[in-house]
Amino acid sequence: MLITLDESHRKLVHQVRDDAGEWLASKGTDQYRGGLDMRQVHANIDRDFDNFPFVGWEVDGRVVAVMAIIDPEADFWTPEELAEPQTYISRFFVVEHGKDYGSALLGAVIRRAKDDRKRWIRLNCWSTNTRLHAYYARHGFEHVRTVDVPGRMSGALFQLRLDK
Repeated sequence: MLITLDESHRKLVHQVRDDAGEWLASKGTDQYRGGLDMRQVHANIDRDFDNFPFVGWEVDGRVVAVMAIIDPEADFWTPEELAEPQTYISRFFVVEHGKDYGSALLGAVIRRAKDDRKRWIRLNCWSTNTRLHAYYARHGFEHVRTVDVPGRMSGALFQLRLDK
């Protein structure tokens, strides 16, 4: 079930982000590695948590996947793209992998965006994580382009058209 997260979930979001880093390292990806300042990572999560809605997928009373719905990032998208009706997703983490919890959450967010008459679901993700790129492609997203922004390892831009 799709839920909106509240203050009681903040610690969970931080924990799931930490766990995601460990899981990604075990898969051999460079995502979230390379000397990240974890204090800054968690400060960024708090900033987003304070300013944007986070949603979660709940199963049997447990939140098993989380995602932030944020403003699109001007570093990556053109002014024309930024002006289009869209839902922009970020900080997409699952508690347990291989159970389709992420797919369930993503599907619910897509349905909500369609109901809200959005044209797009958009995101940027880690540029070198080709498994993540394939995940989004399996869910119908198309790769728009990859943008190199100094100091950012994300920049692989994906979108899903909703108004077809």
